[in-house]
Amino acid sequence: MQKISRQKTVEGTRIPAIIRNGNFHYINMEIYEDGMVNCWDLVDIKGLKEKLKTNWLVTQIPEGEHISIFHLGNYKVIEARWDHDNKSYFNYIKKIIKKINPKLTNIYTVTEMEKEKLERRRIRYSPSPKEFYVKSELGYRTVEGEGFTVFFKHDSKNYLVNLVVYKDGNIVCYNAEFEIKYTIENIKEMFNEGIFFTSFNQPIPVIFSGLGELTLSNSSGCSVDIHEKYKELKDIHDKLNGSESILDRCRNAYLQYLQYPSEEARECLRTLYEQVPDHERIYLGDMDSRNTDYERILYHPQHKREV
Repeated sequence: MQKISRQKTVEGTRIPAIIRNGNFHYINMEIYEDGMVNCWDLVDIKGLKEKLKTNWLVTQIPEGEHISIFHLGNYKVIEARWDHDNKSYFNYIKKIIKKINPKLTNIYTVTEMEKEKLERRRIRYSPSPKEFYVKSELGYRTVEGEGFTVFFKHDSKNYLVNLVVYKDGNIVCYNAEFEIKYTIENIKEMFNEGIFFTSFNQPIPVIFSGLGELTLSNSSGCSVDIHEKYKELKDIHDKLNGSESILDRCRNAYLQYLQYPSEEARECLRTLYEQVPDHERIYLGDMDSRNTDYERILYHPQHKREV
């Protein structure tokens, strides 16, 4: 029997969450209108309860431990006031599902047969969601976006927020408490002035809306430079509008240099390499080489390439 398949768009939202996988990791956990939740593993409501029970998904971090925030930094928790325990957090998620799906229609349940099939095929689903806003309900025209997590000063308080830039240049800064709109043209100064930030010299309180308020220390200095985050934002906007990403342009220049090595090719590679945000340079190569050969070519050309 010949096989066919189809795809379906399932809408949802994000909320803050903490995964304990060796260390504590902050994530924007995806909640979908069909009741599925992605906590580094796509699970139904029953599976979500199991993730909380086994402490894969946690609601609190002990003082003195560190929290890792992807492409932002690693921060020590000095003290914290938490909003939830496991039971209240589970109920919080169920309320969000009901908010985006008021009649709770078409709620998906992963059957034992499906679990066995996935285990047999060694498949673990983790969707790649797309940010969007609805430009027009007529025809349901949407505008796609993409973004990242960053710290934000607002009304004399510090927040962890999502910053999303859309194809049309609109930008939204949001968390569970507020949503503020900007444009790509007027946001650069906010990075320069420290309104958006990644690091701090002394412990500060930060509101993780939906999780609690944490006093964090950045004494280890393990954080991304805020100006590199702005470079990332600009590159995202360029990609959304059809331009080749700075990573791809840099990879192409690297291959060009390997094929036709010259000082001119090296300088072209250097220009593009230095435009790549520092925290994204590890993605220029594979998981083993990362950006080491780029560094060799640009800064240690006397060393021969290992093959």
